[in-house]
Amino acid sequence: MDATFNRFVVGLDLDPRSCAPTPGSAAAAQTALWLATRTGAQVTLLHSLAQGEYFDPLTNEMVAICSAVAPEGRIRIAELVAQMRASEVACETVDCQERAPLAIAREAQHSGASLVLLGKHDGRESDAGRIGPIALAVLRESLAPVWAVVPGRAIAPRVIVAATDLTATSEQAVAWAGRLADFAGAALHLVHVTPPALHTRPGSKSEREARVRSAMLAPLDEAQRAAAQLHLRENTPAQGVLEVCEELEPDLVVFGALAHKRDKPGVIGSTAERLIGRLQCSLLVLRPA
Repeated sequence: MDATFNRFVVGLDLDPRSCAPTPGSAAAAQTALWLATRTGAQVTLLHSLAQGEYFDPLTNEMVAICSAVAPEGRIRIAELVAQMRASEVACETVDCQERAPLAIAREAQHSGASLVLLGKHDGRESDAGRIGPIALAVLRESLAPVWAVVPGRAIAPRVIVAATDLTATSEQAVAWAGRLADFAGAALHLVHVTPPALHTRPGSKSEREARVRSAMLAPLDEAQRAAAQLHLRENTPAQGVLEVCEELEPDLVVFGALAHKRDKPGVIGSTAERLIGRLQCSLLVLRPA
């Protein structure tokens, strides 16, 4: 088993009419299967039974309103588990009565999961840049890395972009992007954006760029460094990353969600917030360790 990819938690949502996994959930499960077959990771399919909630004045808390899984839904989940196990991927299912974002974040923390996967939306959105409320909440709450998968796309990414500001969190993001590019045989692009005002510092621009390029490549192994393509831009961080992504049309963008208010739950960095709702592809977001 790959130590970096030991256990995945997949948020599984069932369509109430067909009882089948929604397109977003199905895409997340297939992505987990693809990655688990390459890493030996175990997969947990988590389904929240919560359909709503109400405020209980006696406990001063929100209480979930839960339903049961229909027999047809159980059959569909069992089919997904059978597909995982047929590919020699260890797989289990978990039902919970908490709201999906909280349940996913807690399961990932409790099980020591290295990755959470879920649909970027449920498949009804035509705009790939839109992100559903559950995926957005999980991105904000989960301490484990979160891969929000766009349904209807190829499972293995062909072009991967990793955005780095040279912090420890973004170095981890670059390392993840390098590993995934290896697994998928994907083209790997690294992006670093510098505000123009910073170029008033002493030293030549070429010297500064050489140091930045070296730091961008540092998290990668030798082969990955040789294959990676570097993009240095002068702009605001989010806009610079978006410009590169408009040019490259990546399948996956990997970046850190660094926030200065790390003691507050649900807080991620302003650059990550600007990127999450505007990128037209799948996202892999990492929080500070």
